[in-house]
Amino acid sequence: MSLSRRHFLQRTAAGVVLIGATDILLTVPNAGAGPRAVGYGALVADPAGRLALPEGFSYRIVTEAGRTLLESGQPTPGKHDGTGAFKARAGGTVLVNNHEIGSLARATTDGTVPVPLVDGLVYDPGMAGGCTIVETDRDGARVDEYVGVAGTSTNCAGGITPWDTWLTCEEDGTRAGQNGATKDHGYVFEVDPFDRAANRDPKPIKALGRYAHEAAAVDPRTGDIYLTEDAAGPNGLYYRWEAPDGFRGGKGALRALGDTDGVLAAMSCANDRGEHVDDLSRATEVGTQVTA
Repeated sequence: MSLSRRHFLQRTAAGVVLIGATDILLTVPNAGAGPRAVGYGALVADPAGRLALPEGFSYRIVTEAGRTLLESGQPTPGKHDGTGAFKARAGGTVLVNNHEIGSLARATTDGTVPVPLVDGLVYDPGMAGGCTIVETDRDGARVDEYVGVAGTSTNCAGGITPWDTWLTCEEDGTRAGQNGATKDHGYVFEVDPFDRAANRDPKPIKALGRYAHEAAAVDPRTGDIYLTEDAAGPNGLYYRWEAPDGFRGGKGALRALGDTDGVLAAMSCANDRGEHVDDLSRATEVGTQVTA
């Protein structure tokens, strides 16, 4: 049995701090086969019914949708997804949690707790996704939780930048006027876990394209950004944004980009018969240069 990140968080509906790696716990040789087994040993039933762990391991709930409270007094949003973890300057850890929620209207209907539309942090009031920022102490205990960005849609994965910010990716292509949206979606936004002022008036990084973004990784040497797409028909594309001459990265650098700065390219893939197995029409839609 293996446990994916998404399945684990869907089962718990909470952010959890673990001593140990969950994937390893469930896949080591003979896990659960008895006290003499190789590995961490048998799983011990959790009285709370949340997460069975081997003897000697423990977990702590840091945030839980609808139960823990933000500093504003509103409940923690639902559908935790991709998370960036940063070392706090005073010790402990700062987490930036994605919340993979779409339209506000649908969230209201299905009971999903939305990301609160905090004044100054909202991109589109018609959408319920975004990020929350969680501060923990040296022992992993929750100290504070607040909104980093709101009014975005289906925030799935992303990536940590070399300058200690989080790129949160919208896995969505909703246009303004659809599903209650007032603006286009399918962009990457930057969230600063240490500077609240930097997160005000959210601005999409349009130079990184508009499509169903999944993850992003920054080359610390060149500043180029590699991006994946979660899409079908038949497959998502693999992109590279080549930084323009003179780009040095750093806080504020991506926000300062023009909508078409740099070169966004999509990799073209073919099978052993020379048949394309990608959908390059999406690359054309976002104005990318298709490369072999």
